[in-house]
Amino acid sequence: MAHQRIRGLNPQTPSPLNPHQMLLEALRLQDFRNLEHVELEPHPRFNILAGENGQGKTNLLEAVYLLSAVKSFRPQTNADLIRFGEDGATLEARVDRGGSERIVRLEVSGRGKKIFLNDNPVRQLSDFFGTVNVVMFGPEDIAILKGSPSERRRFIDRAIFNALPAFATETQHYEDVLGQRNALLKDHSPDQSLLNVYDEQLIQYGARIIERRLKFLSHFRPIMQRTFRAIFDEAFEADIHYHMKWSDRDDLTEADLDSRLAIERVLQEGLERTRRDERMRGYTLIGPHRDDLKTTLNGRDVKTYASQGQHRAFVLAMKIAEITHLEERYHFAPILLLDDVSSELDRERNRFLFDFLRSRMEGQVFITTTHRDYILLDEDVQTYRVSSGEIEAITD
Repeated sequence: MAHQRIRGLNPQTPSPLNPHQMLLEALRLQDFRNLEHVELEPHPRFNILAGENGQGKTNLLEAVYLLSAVKSFRPQTNADLIRFGEDGATLEARVDRGGSERIVRLEVSGRGKKIFLNDNPVRQLSDFFGTVNVVMFGPEDIAILKGSPSERRRFIDRAIFNALPAFATETQHYEDVLGQRNALLKDHSPDQSLLNVYDEQLIQYGARIIERRLKFLSHFRPIMQRTFRAIFDEAFEADIHYHMKWSDRDDLTEADLDSRLAIERVLQEGLERTRRDERMRGYTLIGPHRDDLKTTLNGRDVKTYASQGQHRAFVLAMKIAEITHLEERYHFAPILLLDDVSSELDRERNRFLFDFLRSRMEGQVFITTTHRDYILLDEDVQTYRVSSGEIEAITD
């Protein structure tokens, strides 16, 4: 598929943008899912995508997310991303981060994805991550505390990635070693010397991931707690802790894991304890790929005891705290993608969400909805009608 530059997406004179703000100035999509051809110059603050279900609203959010993470927030193959009957899709954006302007392009084919930065192919994704930073909040996040541990690990890892793009490379190193080690464990007579090498690497990379997660939680927890009190009730004390489900030490606390050496020691003990079981089962039983986040209200497990309203208030507090953590600790405002979350929140929690969004002095937001009335925004806003893959700017 021949590439055509987006009209108006040539680098322009740097705008007087806050040095800590990220802005998607222009977006072009070609043959992406049901979006045949889209060209937008989004509002620097609030962009509302209104329309019925199945029209393409979430597809546009997914496109922005892909230009940040190079992978989707929902299960898909490369072929799923391409409009039916076409050979490939192109996603392109002009982004400005504190006056530094870049052109990001992602080309998708059945064979894979290619990412370009200012027309230069990106060889190492680690060199690209951080060019566009987004935080996603969708309906699936509402159920994160009721779902599997993998969903909560995905939450914390996405949050760390947004603040520290190099974390993606660190997790990939761990996943590569984990896959090699599991393949070796399936052998009835594994090479012990090779297994020892994988053990050392698993401990090294695994400890780094756990250390990152614990450090994130130490900053995230107080923000989440004060946010929950504001959303729900000051009588309730919300808490979140890191949980190594595979550890046999019931008394193990985050204070016991205050250094990477201490974490490595716990991982080493775990490998030694489970060595026979791992040989029998053929896969790795310990490590950050099996960890979880434990959430409580007044000391009681949220998943088991919390009401639906408390559940949703807790998740909303987590997402707001994720955004606030980035802005307070790293001093930049990411692009927010909110996918039909208002329909999942009650009136009071929905009002709190939009009060929070308005209170932020900066930051670009994309919001999808089936009902414009759900979106409590009247100023600094551009609304788009989305229908059958067509996106049209309208006047409120």
